[in-house]
Amino acid sequence: MWKNEENVTHLSAAKPPKKSLVKDRMYAFTMDLFLIGIINKAIMFTYLNFIKAFFFQLPLGVRANLEDKLYAVNSINFLVVFTGYFLLSYYLSEGKTPGKIMFNLKVQCPHTHSDQLSLKTSILRTIGYFVTIPTGFTLLLIPCFRKDKKGIPDWLSDSFVMNSDEEYYIESLEDTGSSKVTLLFPEDPIAKKISSNKKAS
Repeated sequence: MWKNEENVTHLSAAKPPKKSLVKDRMYAFTMDLFLIGIINKAIMFTYLNFIKAFFFQLPLGVRANLEDKLYAVNSINFLVVFTGYFLLSYYLSEGKTPGKIMFNLKVQCPHTHSDQLSLKTSILRTIGYFVTIPTGFTLLLIPCFRKDKKGIPDWLSDSFVMNSDEEYYIESLEDTGSSKVTLLFPEDPIAKKISSNKKAS
């Protein structure tokens, strides 16, 4: 009889099963790059149409010169979109980019209960992505070879990436000291006494 296992419901959430966090991060970053590419293409398409529509009276040589500089304009535009995309997403969306939202990921700073990333953390994390651009983002594979699963953006910004299951599990274990006793039965005198003691303290 004592060997029978019984399911016990705990007050905290069950520990989430281990998932491949690195894989989800790679998928999320790929999705972010895809969205950045779409935004970049849309801006460049508008730029080309602007040149053709408003500079048609210019000499052919001048228009050809503008079109020849298309690569430089495209590169600058990509960097601007890249910076704005990650910086604004992290700072305004509680550490979540559209790609991370799709894969239930978020960036969190250690030793803090705030969901909002600071502007400094958002900037440093964006700079961490910039460092990987010259290598074709191959440096983002560093977490695949480390036990802590951290990469350059994590080191520079002193932050880490977690999934929504881990976030919920950690929140369930945290005792903020502001929990209230819920009266299961209004006529329960013991529950009322506990509640009044909580308010008095």
